[in-house]
Amino acid sequence: MAPNQKTSATALASAYEPIEQELVETTELLKSRLRHVDPTFDAYLEYSFKLGGKRLRPALALLCGKAAGRIDNRCRLVAAALEMIHTGSLVHDDILDGAKFRRQLRTINARWDSQRAVLIGDLLITRAFELVCECDDSHVFRTLASCCKRTVEGELYQTESVGNFSLTFDDYLKIVGGKTASLIECSTSLGAYLGGARGEELERFARFGRLLGIAFQIVDDSLDLIGDEQVVGKTLGTDLENKKETLPLILFFQNASEKERERMFRKIESGVKARDRAEVAAILKESGSIDAALDEANKLVDEALDVVGELREKARVEGRKNADAPFDSLESLARFVVKRDV
Repeated sequence: MAPNQKTSATALASAYEPIEQELVETTELLKSRLRHVDPTFDAYLEYSFKLGGKRLRPALALLCGKAAGRIDNRCRLVAAALEMIHTGSLVHDDILDGAKFRRQLRTINARWDSQRAVLIGDLLITRAFELVCECDDSHVFRTLASCCKRTVEGELYQTESVGNFSLTFDDYLKIVGGKTASLIECSTSLGAYLGGARGEELERFARFGRLLGIAFQIVDDSLDLIGDEQVVGKTLGTDLENKKETLPLILFFQNASEKERERMFRKIESGVKARDRAEVAAILKESGSIDAALDEANKLVDEALDVVGELREKARVEGRKNADAPFDSLESLARFVVKRDV
């Protein structure tokens, strides 16, 4: 493990301390539910489990459950289901991006083929819904179904926007609000709901997840340009190669001169290969576009931290026991999102 990866792992382990045991139980639940009676399917699902990384979404669900009041078995079920859905969406993303490795392992489409990868991703998502049905709560099921719908819509919006270099920030939010933020928002919202939050408090937890999810994707966009593949642990440069206009590019095209826009357009109109990524990234870095994108991520995290402060104050007023620890962790995770390099 590289030094940066160790630092990130340490930061996450510290943030996960208030739910350490619950996260272990959720991981064991996840592993047990990914087993299949068919040995071939079992091998696929076991391998997919290795592609999971930070366990951010189940951790957020558990932390928000504890912050709202309690963690029960339904919360563990939902947390495991969220990780299954996330992993399934990563399998599908790797197909769309043509990615060859993730978490230092070959992607499923690279190890087997795209046809199997599509079906394995589908299998993960359907297994997740089996788990959620055990909660026997229509609100949980509807929320997760809506989240999956928004995730697919976000990916479709992005697919339709490929090669369109006149996207606005609002267009970008429409894409990432679905494909990334919806699942993180679902994690914080369902965790809090199962912990007992309702009404305005529940909406605050959901807002925290929404802000965090958008910031997370902005940082991902930037890492795709300037990150180190050995540190990040996945194929980078796929956004440029697939002509996806992420926030650094949107900001560049909004602020560059006509000559600079034309020059950049010529560089990326046919798709930037991995070997040329550094050249384009250097132009975006020099223009200030990457720093401007990261500034937007920091603003979103600042808003998210304000929401946590409001939720913490409500918990204190109500005299909840041990209320500070999960809120401390939510704040730590928010800061981690914009400081990470993995």
